[in-house]
Amino acid sequence: MNKLISRLSIVGAIFVIVAGTLLHFVYGWSGDNFIVGLFAPVNESVWEHMKLAFIPLIIFGFIDYAYLGSKVKNYCFALMKEVGVAIVFIIAVFYIYTAFTGDSILWVDISSFIVGVILAKWTGYLILTDRFKKYEFRGLNTLSAIILAAIFVFFIYATLNPPHVGLFRDPVSGGFGIENNI
Repeated sequence: MNKLISRLSIVGAIFVIVAGTLLHFVYGWSGDNFIVGLFAPVNESVWEHMKLAFIPLIIFGFIDYAYLGSKVKNYCFALMKEVGVAIVFIIAVFYIYTAFTGDSILWVDISSFIVGVILAKWTGYLILTDRFKKYEFRGLNTLSAIILAAIFVFFIYATLNPPHVGLFRDPVSGGFGIENNI
């Protein structure tokens, strides 16, 4: 079982990195399609770029669950932790290094995305194979699924009605969310 989880974690990391990279361009490729903008970044804000990790992690989560769901405990909890690790790592790296450089550096941003995804999938692997594997946290799994759904809804909400704070500000246009593109 651990071999299957290991393989799926590696395939998942590759999928998320490739899909997230492609997702960066999908909104532009779609001609700024409104519906596409709910799932793909609509600007260069840090927040919109979290979709690059979140959406592919969720998509692969459905694929992963088809193989592992009935064979492991705490799958939703592991997926929620993956999402949290990826998002927190990418945001933390961005704000820490830009505090020193005063500007974003593309190769650091790309590297933090890749490392964040790898750390996320490793976290999920540990939860599914390590000491947590013998315990089932039904309430925690249900809560994790609700939290993931809430994060998804918030991504859509924040694309349409972003708070006017730095995390949501497009450094290119100075605007927020999809409003600059409608």
